[in-house]
Order: sequence, then structure tokens, then C-alpha cells
Amino acid sequence: MSQFFDQSSDAIFAGALAAQSQRTNLANYAIQQAARHLQNDNQDAALKEFRKALAFDSENYTAHKYIGNIYLSQGKTKEAIKEFKENVRLQPLSVNALVDLGNAYVQDKSYGEAEKNFKSAARMDPLNPVPDYTLGHVYLKTDRMSEAEAQFKKVQKISPRDGNVYYSLGMLYNKQGRHEEAVKNLETALRYKPKFPAANYELGIAYNAIGEKDKAQSQLSILNSSDYNLAKDLKFAISKPKIVSMDTSKSGGFTELLRAGTPLWSLDPALMAPDSSKEFSIAFTFSEKMDIASVTNPINWSITRAKGGEAGYYNNTMPVGSQEVSIPKFPLSVTYNDLTQEATIKFRLNQNADGTATIDPAHLVFSFKGKDASGRSMDSAADEINGYALKAF
Repeated sequence: MSQFFDQSSDAIFAGALAAQSQRTNLANYAIQQAARHLQNDNQDAALKEFRKALAFDSENYTAHKYIGNIYLSQGKTKEAIKEFKENVRLQPLSVNALVDLGNAYVQDKSYGEAEKNFKSAARMDPLNPVPDYTLGHVYLKTDRMSEAEAQFKKVQKISPRDGNVYYSLGMLYNKQGRHEEAVKNLETALRYKPKFPAANYELGIAYNAIGEKDKAQSQLSILNSSDYNLAKDLKFAISKPKIVSMDTSKSGGFTELLRAGTPLWSLDPALMAPDSSKEFSIAFTFSEKMDIASVTNPINWSITRAKGGEAGYYNNTMPVGSQEVSIPKFPLSVTYNDLTQEATIKFRLNQNADGTATIDPAHLVFSFKGKDASGRSMDSAADEINGYALKAF
């Protein structure tokens, strides 16, 4: 009787093993089919096969991982988190499983939960740079800048030749306005990882911020052939609005080419009369569409006498005498044509009591310090113009 029982038990056990082996094989086959569907970018078909794999083998962590990845790519973060949690349950000692779950929490903007998982992964494998690196980006996203910097420097010690960590430090320093340090780290990032468009973008931002315009343009040239979207973003960031030209053809008599000692009345004979006045207008064209409220606000404009540099010197450095016309600080009014990107300012000049006022039109500097339609401030190298320079400076 006992012999029969032993033989029967062995047969049952062997049958169970065979059934389990068959279920495992079927699960693996389903995963192979799912992989083919993913290669053909058919996520729905892949999901069906991965679920089929779980029907045969409920503890197949590979299926859970890929289902989670598909959900993440579809923006279904809650569903992805559920799959990655199951993966962590099945592989409690897997750093990768914890990192996957942490990344899903990041995409869900559940930064506190993401932090917990990355810290757990880092404790599990202190020499693995990925958990600490990703934790640094969680801190970066949540404006915990000093903690982010500490994380990236920790990773730097673990992986001193990893271009990614130098890129992350450069991005951090750009956010903090520490552009010189950003340049140093981003140049290092590109030395270790030459094909790195994101680093080219950040380096272009840093170069532009420290006034290295040509170097910023070089990074833009690199991106033009490597990453169209980042090239567009960098161009937007570094191509600040400029004054392109000034036009006095419809000014009412003001001519920007006249020089020092010009009698005021020569702009308009009506100004020969003592104490007379005349309103003039000048049009300025901008390189970008401007913010209408900003560009039409007279306070954002100024009219001054040139004091050197590209603007030259008012009256050729000679002292301004009592007969020199008074220059209004701001325009009377400003209008803007959004189609032509042209602003027209109006200002008034007054004759003196003797009718002998003089002016140096070529050395009157017209400045604009407002913003364009995208909220960008003017390029400080092209927000002023006068007749002497004949171009913005």
C-alpha cells in the first residue's frame, strides 16, 4: 500500500512539474510574441500578449515590467505604478525594480514616493550611480537645489567619467545663474560624451549668459544638424529682440544725419518763430513681434544725448551751451504695427525765446528697454540706435 502511495505521489509531482514547465514555456512564448509587436510599434497587441503571459505565470516580472513601461509611454501613470509595485514585490532585492517604480512616481509627479524608492535603491547598492543620479533630478524638479548638487557630486565620485552627471551639474548651475560653472561642467560633459544635444543646448544657454555670443551660435549650429527641436528652443532663448532700423522719412522734418550746431529751425521753418514748438515722429523696426503694452508705453523708451562708444558724442564732445535745445526724456506717445513690427514714437522739440536753438540730430540716442511678445527682454547689444551709428548698439 505504501509503495502504491509513493508511486502515485511521484506521478502527481512529476505531472505538476510538467504542467508548470508547460505554463512557463507558454508564458515565455507570449513574451516573445509581445516583443515582436513592440518592434512593430503595436502596443495594444503587445499588451495582450504580456497579459497572456501573466495568465500562464502570474509572477512573471518581465511581463509586469513591460506592461508598466507601455503604460508610462501612454501617460497612464497610475496603471504603470501598479505594475511596477508588483515587480518590486516579486523582486524585493532588485535595484532596477525600485528605480522603475521611482521613475513612474516621477512621471506621476508623486515626488515624495519617488524619493523613497530611489533612496531605498541607493541603500541597496551604494556603488550604483543610477538611484543617486535620478534622486538628484527629483530634487532638481522640486527646486531643492543644494540637495540636487550634493547628489550629483556624489555620483561624480562614483562615475567620474560619466558625461551625464556633468551635464546635470551644468543644467543645475544654469538654473542658479552660475553660468561660468555651468560652462565648465558642460564642456566636460561633451568631452566625455560628444554626441549629447541636451548638453549642447545648456552650453549654448550658458555661453549666451556670459556674453560669449559666438560660442553660443556655435552650439546652435551643432544642434541645427543634430536636434531640430532643441535648436529651435536654443535659437528662441539666445535670439533676443533687437532694434533693426530707424526711419525718419515721415518724421515731419527731423533728419538723423544732421550734425552738431544744426539750427533747430532747419528741421522745419515753422520753428524760426521764438518759443514755437514742433512734434516729430520716428519709426523703429524690431527683429521680433513686440509686446504691445510694453512697446507702446513711453516710459520704456528714452531719448538722450550720446556720451561715447558706438553712439559717438553729442556736439562732438563740445559743452552743451544755453542755446542748445532741451531734449525730452520720454516720447509723447508710441504706436505699434504688429504686422510690420514697427513702433512709431512722437516727441516735441521747443524753440527758445530768441529763436536760436541748436541741435545735433545725429547724436540723439533712442533706446527701448521693454519686452517682446514672448516676454523676452531686449538684446542689450541692440536696444539703442542713433543717426551717427546708423545701426543698433
